[in-house]
Amino acid sequence: PEEEPLDLSPRPFNGMLEPHYRDGSMVLDASRNLGYLKDLTPYGATFQPLDLTGYQKEKAMLYVSLRDSYERLYRYEAEYHDEGSAQRIALNTCYDEFVMRYGNLNAKQNVKLVMMDAGGRDILSLERMENGKFVKADIFEHPVSFAVESHANVSSPEEALSASLNKFGTVNLDYMREITDSTAEDLLTALQGRIYYNPLVTGYEIKDRFIAGNVIEKAERIEAWMGDNPENGRMPEVKQALEALKDAEPQRIAFEDLDFNFGERWIPTGVYAAYMSHLFDTDVKIAYSASMDEYSVACGYRTMKITDEFLVKGYYRNYDGMHLLKHALHNTCPDMMKSIGKDEHGNDIKMRDSEGIQLANAKIDEIRNG
Repeated sequence: PEEEPLDLSPRPFNGMLEPHYRDGSMVLDASRNLGYLKDLTPYGATFQPLDLTGYQKEKAMLYVSLRDSYERLYRYEAEYHDEGSAQRIALNTCYDEFVMRYGNLNAKQNVKLVMMDAGGRDILSLERMENGKFVKADIFEHPVSFAVESHANVSSPEEALSASLNKFGTVNLDYMREITDSTAEDLLTALQGRIYYNPLVTGYEIKDRFIAGNVIEKAERIEAWMGDNPENGRMPEVKQALEALKDAEPQRIAFEDLDFNFGERWIPTGVYAAYMSHLFDTDVKIAYSASMDEYSVACGYRTMKITDEFLVKGYYRNYDGMHLLKHALHNTCPDMMKSIGKDEHGNDIKMRDSEGIQLANAKIDEIRNG
């Protein structure tokens, strides 16, 4: 009977989606058909079959097994900080079979196939060149995603803490006890002031991590935890940690010591508007344009305070309270000029009106200071 033609139409992928799969990953579906993934989402992907047969298909299928073995081993190492002996054996087995049957991954006849896979470049790095020959990378022999440390030189709690941070990124007391032959109590006593028990994460943290960020909020949350867990056996340690947070709280600044400048951009314009409405005895509206960094002001009607009390008369123009308000918001002063005579052409000889500017400044300060 004639062999049925291969169905190359795209279809939903019915195999298992592994964490290392991405668009362009070469895969086998549930029926062991060879193809690649596209339109990958957390919920599924489209399987596009590849038109490979015979020798090339067998090579690609073995490559997929090799790649998956590598990715599983690396992920296992990184997640569990364990050497993953079984996964490493599987990787070596797949690699040895591939090389025996088809040659090195980086061999000319294999590179094109490997690079058809989205993760192919990573797989090519499983070999390195030494003395003109391709040899296995380090991951075939030992972990590369974490350090396999020798603890012969760990002779103090401080060194054990450093080793724990290097390996786990956290304070792992069980690990520290193991490499120092000390008790947890001895370690905690020796490291007092360097590590603290944080009930919010149910574990110990180094001082630099624990006493960081918003220490006031953290202290409040720990106090709430203490209220909810009054009988907890960790209470002495929690109290000590809370005391360290309290000591690190910044000194509170009394309100009367705060200095607010009129026209500060972070203060809502409604605050200024309410204040000026009270000062001018009329409805004052103030708006701020961030793009122009400029205030605009308006009022319902001009009261005597605007037109008389806060009026500054200049030689060429008058400045009422609304004009001065805008200068107060921008922290500027009117550039007032006056004439001291005429030139030969009959034009005004102008000079700064220092008295007018001084009076305007006084009125602006009165607006700013209330």
